[in-house]
Amino acid sequence: MKFKSLILCLLLLAVYVGAADQWGAFSNPFPIHDVVPFGDKGILLATDGGIRYRALDGDLVYHSDHGLETSKFYSIVGSSIGYYAVSEYGLVAVLGEGEKPWIVLNRSYVKNNVRAIPHGAVLGKTILVIAFEDRLAFFDLMQNRSLLTIDRIGDAMLSASPIQKMVVHGDSLYVKMEKALYVRKMDWEHLSEDKHLVSPSSWASLSPKTSVAGLETLSEDEVNVDGVVLKDSVLYYRDTTIKAEKDTVIKVKSRVKWQVKSQDGTYLVGPKNVFYLANGAKKIKDLTEYQKFPLGATYELQATPVGGVLAASVDGKLSYGNLTGWKKPEEVYGGLGNASNAYTRMKVLSYLPDGHVFYHIWGLSFTMYSQWGEQHDFWFRSTDGLCLDTIITNYTVSFSTVPAPDKSGFLSSTARKTGHYGISYFTKDGEVSCASQVGSRAIPGAMYATFDDDGNWLVYTASRAGTVNASSGELDVHKFKPPKSNGGQLEPIGNVKTYGGISPTPIDIAYDSVGKRLWIVSMSSLVYLDEEQDTLLSPTSTNGMVGPEYTSIDVDVHGNLWVGTANQGVYRLTPKNGSPDTLVVKNFTTKDGLLDNSVLDVAIDHVLGIAWFAHDNGVSYYQRKDLRDASKNMTDSAEIKVYAYPIPFRPKIHERFTIEGVTENSVVSIYNRGGALIKSFREDDLLGGKVEWDGCDKIGKFVAPGVYYYVVKDGSKVKKGKFIVVH
Repeated sequence: MKFKSLILCLLLLAVYVGAADQWGAFSNPFPIHDVVPFGDKGILLATDGGIRYRALDGDLVYHSDHGLETSKFYSIVGSSIGYYAVSEYGLVAVLGEGEKPWIVLNRSYVKNNVRAIPHGAVLGKTILVIAFEDRLAFFDLMQNRSLLTIDRIGDAMLSASPIQKMVVHGDSLYVKMEKALYVRKMDWEHLSEDKHLVSPSSWASLSPKTSVAGLETLSEDEVNVDGVVLKDSVLYYRDTTIKAEKDTVIKVKSRVKWQVKSQDGTYLVGPKNVFYLANGAKKIKDLTEYQKFPLGATYELQATPVGGVLAASVDGKLSYGNLTGWKKPEEVYGGLGNASNAYTRMKVLSYLPDGHVFYHIWGLSFTMYSQWGEQHDFWFRSTDGLCLDTIITNYTVSFSTVPAPDKSGFLSSTARKTGHYGISYFTKDGEVSCASQVGSRAIPGAMYATFDDDGNWLVYTASRAGTVNASSGELDVHKFKPPKSNGGQLEPIGNVKTYGGISPTPIDIAYDSVGKRLWIVSMSSLVYLDEEQDTLLSPTSTNGMVGPEYTSIDVDVHGNLWVGTANQGVYRLTPKNGSPDTLVVKNFTTKDGLLDNSVLDVAIDHVLGIAWFAHDNGVSYYQRKDLRDASKNMTDSAEIKVYAYPIPFRPKIHERFTIEGVTENSVVSIYNRGGALIKSFREDDLLGGKVEWDGCDKIGKFVAPGVYYYVVKDGSKVKKGKFIVVH
C-alpha cells in the first residue's frame, strides 16, 4: 500500500475548509493499549484517541471520521492479509485505502457491552481471536462473521479469571491468565468445523512458569535492547511506594511496555510514551508528543468571532484551534486545572469580541487575558482582598462566567457556604465590583447576560441546592444598573425573580436569536423561557430522543438547537415551523464521525460554519454550509465581499468553483460568453452564503473552456464577476 500517499491525501482533506458536510477530529492519542509494526519503518498504535500511525517522518491519527465509527481502540494486529483494529467493546475494523481508509467489518460484539482486553487480540492465519473480560471470541476475517465465543477454558471461567495475554505459534494458541496457562491445537483453515472448540476440556493446561515466546513480560526495572541496558533517564520514572507510616520506598521503573523492531531501529512503547532507538545509535528519540493537538481532556469550548474555538482542558490549559491546527496552550495558574470539577458541567470560559478571555480555576482564581489568550493581564483572587464570595476561607467557586452585556468586561456568579450567592463584575482594566448575596440560593450555576428594553443589565443565573449536577435548581433573573452609569459599581435594581419548573439544576443556557427565546438544559430536562406566559416550558414533541443525559447546548444561525449528551452523542433539534413545542430530531454519533458519544460541550462557529464538540479524549468538528452566518453578506458593513475562486477554474482538477459572500436569499446565475444561461442556484444551494459549482451545465456535462460570468442578485443588489474555465 502506498501509505505516504495516503497520509498526504488525508492531510489535504483535513485542511480543505471549503468542503461541505465534513467531519473531523483532533485527539490526544493516549493511553496506548497496543502496538504493531507497520511497513518497514513505522508502527500503528491502538489508543483511547484513535489509531495512531507513527514513524520518524510521519504522524497521523485515525478517528471515527476515517471510517472507524469509534475512537477508543484496545488492540491492533497485522499480517500479510491486512491490519485489523479492535475497539474497547469489540468493534472490528480493517485498514484499506481511500478517503475513509478504515472499514468496519463487524459490530456484533458491541451489543454485549463487555470490554475487550487491552493488547488482547491475535491472528491465527485468517482467524482473529479476541479476548473480552468474560469470553473469548473467534472471528473469521474471510467470511466476515463470528464463528464462536466461549466463556470457559479448562477449569477457568473467564469472567472470574480474565485473559491477560495470548500468542499464536503455528497451529497452537496459548492463553495466559493470572495463575494459569493453556494451549490448544487449532486447525485455523477449518475452525468452523471444529466441533470440540466449545469444550473446555479440549484445552491443555501448562505450568504458569512455562516459557512461551510472546508471553514474557518486559522488565519493570530496566530497558534492555539486544542485550544492552539503556540508561537514558527519559525511559524511566520514579515510583513512590509507602509501606508504612515512615517507610517510603522510591524505585526507578521503566516507561516501556513493548519493543517493536523496524528496518532501521527499535520502537520502545509504553502507555504514555513512544521512543525510538536507531540501529547503532546511543541517543533516544522521543516521539511521544502529538503536535496536532496539545490538549488532553477538553470540557469547554467557545467559538470566536474570528473563526475557530477556544478550548479549556481539565489540566488547566487554554488553546485556540481551527481546522488547520492548534496553538501552543497557555497553562493557567501553574498548570492547575479543573480536573476534579470539570464534569460538574462548569461553563467558566468566556471572551469579548476584542480578544479578551476570562477563565476561572476552581477554588483559586479568576484570570483575564488579551490577544485571544496570548497575553496575561490579571489574576483575581480572594486573597488579594477583593469582594469575591468564598465557600470557605479564601476558596472561591464559580460554575459560570459570561461577557458583560456592553462588552466592557465579564460577569461571574460566586458561591457561599450559606446564605445567597453573589455576582461579580470584572472590567478589562482589572477593576472588580460585587453584588453580594443577591441569589435565591447559596450555589449558582449557568449564566446568560443581556440588556432589557431600558438598557439595564439582565443576568439570568441558575441556582443549585448543592455543587453536584443532580441537585435541585431554579432560574434567577437579576436586573442591574449599567456600571458605567453608576460609578463602576454593580448595583441591583429590585429583587431577584425566580423561575421553578426545571429539575435537576440547570447546567447550560443558550439564546436563540431567531426565535427570540432562552433555552436551558439540566441533566434530564430541556426547557425554554416563555416570557409571554412568564414561565419555563418543555417542548411537547421530541420524537427520537430517549432518555438522554444532557451536558450542553448552543444555537446556530437558523435557530437549530445543538444539544450535547453524556452517552448519546449530539442532537440537532429544529423547531418545526418555528414552534419551540415541536422539535424535529437528528442524532449524530460516532457512526457519523463524532470522536466520542460522550459530548462535554458544544460550540457553533458561525464564521467557518462548524459545530465543535468537546470530549474527554479531544475535540471533534462537523463542517456544514448552513452553519455559516450569511446575514451580513452584501451589506455596507460586510467584511467579506462577493468573490470567486479558483481562477482559472479547471473542472477536472479543482473539485468546485466557489462564489463566496452572497446572501441566502440571492439568485446566482452563471452565463457563457454569448450570454446563454449555463446554471442557476437558489435557496438551499446558497446556505451559508456560498455557492459551489462542479463545472457542469444543466444536463450534467462539463462546459467548454472559455470565459464565463457569474451574476448575483438579491432584490436591487447585483454583483457580477468574470472567470475562465480551462480543461
